[in-house]
Amino acid sequence: MAENENFSKDNNTENTQAEAKADKHLITLHLSHKNGSKTLHLRKGHLIAASVAALLVLGGGAYAGVSYLQAQSRLTNSQEQLAEMEKENRKLTQRTEILENENEEYTQHINEIQMKTEELENKMTELENTKQSLAEEINNMSGTSTDSTATASAENGDTACAEANLSTACLSILENGSTSQSGEKTFTTIVTTSYNKATSLSAQLDKMNVMLDLTGASFVDVATNVTETLAQYSNVPMGYPLEEYVISTEFNPDGNAAISDGRVHKGVDLSTRSQIVPINATAAGTVVEATYHDDYGYYVKIDHGNGFTTLYAHNSENLVEVGDTVKKGDVIAMTGSTGMSTGVHCHYEIQLNGIYQNPKDYE
Repeated sequence: MAENENFSKDNNTENTQAEAKADKHLITLHLSHKNGSKTLHLRKGHLIAASVAALLVLGGGAYAGVSYLQAQSRLTNSQEQLAEMEKENRKLTQRTEILENENEEYTQHINEIQMKTEELENKMTELENTKQSLAEEINNMSGTSTDSTATASAENGDTACAEANLSTACLSILENGSTSQSGEKTFTTIVTTSYNKATSLSAQLDKMNVMLDLTGASFVDVATNVTETLAQYSNVPMGYPLEEYVISTEFNPDGNAAISDGRVHKGVDLSTRSQIVPINATAAGTVVEATYHDDYGYYVKIDHGNGFTTLYAHNSENLVEVGDTVKKGDVIAMTGSTGMSTGVHCHYEIQLNGIYQNPKDYE
């Protein structure tokens, strides 16, 4: 009886200890296997530690993800900035090339302006020299005309009057040309123009070009007017005796094989392509020969009284006679193919004091 009570007390004590021990474990796992079984006990501390560890892992992962995204964003921004910088660099490179090209153009423009300015000065100097030369020639012609006025009036009133007024007409042309040129400045110096002022430089260049062209055109007009006025009454041959022609044989007094057909040719052949057309005197003078020659055929020779003579050959007919006085432009014959000729043309010669001249030098 006493033993049963002790056993019962011991049993109760063990149960109480087991229950107390069981209360310390939150989860108890019983694992069975072939050799027996095993019990795992999970306490609250274990669970809390596991939860903390899980939170740390999740938090670290989240932080790592955020850090990765931020790094990726910074990398993207850096790439965009690099691309923008490369784009700006290309723009700067292109701008630099443009500026270098503009610099080269500006330098070239300056050189062109300097060259054109020198050309302009040379032209104006040439114009002034031509004016002086023409004025001297006019004065000489005026003196000669004054000495011969009485005789000329008796023979030909119209010619004498024209020669008497030649000096006044030519001097008037020179004076008018000079006035039109001296009325205002023909160009503006650009020495003080800033190299870096593109607009100013461009404007000055355009102005210089325009004024150079105007001055050149005025020079040509004045010189042409004076030359034409003088040539109308001058004894110096000028131009060719035909209005329309083709030079078929060049001037070749030395028989140079590289010129035309290589034979000696002391004038030029002016082809009219089988057309019979008028032949005009190239300067004023007196007819000294108008006859037929085996080589020249029908020809006319004019003495211009100042060492110049001209000859017009292979004519179909002569329209002047020896002793006739002609002016520049007067019709003296008709083209033909007489004498030693293979086609309709005019053989034209110029001599100065007996020396053959190239008619091209008197165009």
